[in-house]
Amino acid sequence: MKTYLSDIPLLDGERWWGGGGGDGQNQPYGDGDSPRIDLRTHGSTSSPLLVSSRGRYVWSEKPFGYEFKGGHLLLDSDVEEIAPVRAGDTLRDAYLAAAKAHMRFDGRTPPDVFFSLPQWNNWIEIFLHGMDQKAADDYTAELAASGFPCGVYMMDGGWLSHQGSYEFYEKDFPDPHGLFDRIRSHGWTPLIWTAHFVSPDSREYKRLRYHEIHRCLDYLAYRKAPGSKAAAVVRWWSGISAIYDLTKPEAAAFYAKTLKDFAAAYGIAGFKFDAGDPAMFVEDCRFHDETAEPVDYTRLYAELAAREFPYHEIRVSWKCGGLPLVTRLNDRAHAWTGPSGQDTIIPQIVAAGLLGAPYSLADMVGGGLETSFVRREIDETLFVRSAALQALMPMMQFSPAPWRHLSPEGIALCRSFADLHVAFAPYILECARHASKTGEPIVRAMEYEFPGQGFARPMQQFMLGSRWLVAPVLSPDGAKTVELPAGRWRDDLGAVHDGPAALRLENVPLSRLPRYERL
Repeated sequence: MKTYLSDIPLLDGERWWGGGGGDGQNQPYGDGDSPRIDLRTHGSTSSPLLVSSRGRYVWSEKPFGYEFKGGHLLLDSDVEEIAPVRAGDTLRDAYLAAAKAHMRFDGRTPPDVFFSLPQWNNWIEIFLHGMDQKAADDYTAELAASGFPCGVYMMDGGWLSHQGSYEFYEKDFPDPHGLFDRIRSHGWTPLIWTAHFVSPDSREYKRLRYHEIHRCLDYLAYRKAPGSKAAAVVRWWSGISAIYDLTKPEAAAFYAKTLKDFAAAYGIAGFKFDAGDPAMFVEDCRFHDETAEPVDYTRLYAELAAREFPYHEIRVSWKCGGLPLVTRLNDRAHAWTGPSGQDTIIPQIVAAGLLGAPYSLADMVGGGLETSFVRREIDETLFVRSAALQALMPMMQFSPAPWRHLSPEGIALCRSFADLHVAFAPYILECARHASKTGEPIVRAMEYEFPGQGFARPMQQFMLGSRWLVAPVLSPDGAKTVELPAGRWRDDLGAVHDGPAALRLENVPLSRLPRYERL
C-alpha cells in the first residue's frame, strides 16, 4: 500500500489542536517536537482533523498519522497527500470552517438531564464492595439519603451472566426488576453498562456465528484469514470475546433490538457504551464490509448509540463531530498528575470540543480508574478539588461515594459543588443549545475566545461559553495563577479586575472554585 507524505511548514507562532483527543495533554502542538499519533488506532474522541491558531486546518476522510517535528507538521496517509485549508486568521475561524464543512451539528443535544443534574455511576463502589445486587442497592439507598442531587444513575459493569447474554447473573442479582424500580422511585434516569462483546461458546455466540448447515445468523466479525468464516476473537480488559459486526446492517439492527428489548424489560432508559477502541480490531479481525477499517467500526458503534438511544454515554468515537453524543474521557486516575491524572482533564475536554464533541464528561469525580482505589487511601483534598473541577463543566459525574470516603467537611464541600453545577445548569444548557446549532465548544480554549493574547499554549483554565473564565485549583498546595485576558472581570468573591493580568492565588480554600465573569 502506498503511503502519501505531507510536510507542512508551521507559520510563525502557529499552534495546533485536535486529531487524537486522548492526547489533549500534549496540545497545543507546535512548540517543539511531539509524539507521533496514529489515528488508525487511537482511542478516545478522535477525528481526522487538526486546527490551528493561525486559521488553518487539515482534514481527510480517512485516518492519518501525524507528528510535529522541527517546525513542521508531518502527515502520513494511505489515501492522499493532505494540504492545509486556510479558513481565516484564528483558531475559531479554523474550527468553525471545519465544523461547517465536515460535521453534523443539526440542533440536537443529549437530553437536558445530562447537563442539569450531576450523574452517579456505581462503578468504583461495586468494584470495591462486590458486583452484586446488595452493593448496588446499598449505594442507591445511601445516595438517596445523602442529599446530593442526581439526574442520571448508571449501573456499571459486572451485572450480566456473560458477554452478549443481556441477562443478570441470577445468583448475584436475584431481583433486578426491584433494583431498577427503586432507582426510578427517586426520580432518577437509569442507564446500564454494555459493550459489543459476545462470549465464545455461549448460546448467543452459537446463534450469531456463521454456520451454513445449522442456519445460524452471520452477525459476528470474521478472523482475518482470507475466506474464513470463523468468528474473530478480540482481546480486551476482561478477557477475550467475539464481537457483533456493526458493518453489517442486519447485525447492527439485531444488536440494537436486543438492547432495546432488554432495556424495555427492566425500565432502563439507555446504555453506557463501553469499548469500541479501534486498536482492538487490528490484530485478527475482518468485517463483512471488507472496505471497513477499525475506525469505521468505532464510528458505527458511536452512531448507533446516538441514533438508537438518546440516553447514553460513549467513551470512544471516530469522526462523529456534531452528533448529540455524551462523550466520556478515558478513565482518570485518583492522582494529581500523570498520564491519566486530574491535570489531563481540561486539555482533553478542550481537545474534544475542537473535534466537534462539545457534550463531554470528565470521567468520575476523584477518578474512575478502579486500580487507583485498591489498597490506597483517598486523598480528600484531591477528591474535593476534582469535584470543583467538574462543577462548571458540561456534565458532572460521581462514582466513589463521598459519604464513604470523606470527612463530614469533605462531604459538605462536594455537595456544595454539586449544587453549584445545578445553579449553573441554565447557562450550561444555553451553551449546549448554542453548540448544537453552531458547533461552538461549551468548554473553550482560552486561545479560541481570546486570539493573539498569548494563550496558544497548555493551560489549566478554560472558558465556559463566552462568559465565564474557570480556573480550578489542581495542585495539593492550593496555589493557582489565573491569567485574565483584556477586559473587565468580576470574580466569585465579588472583586472586579482589569485585564490583561496574572493573579497569583495562594492557599485557595477547598470551598472555592475561582471563576471570573466577563463584564
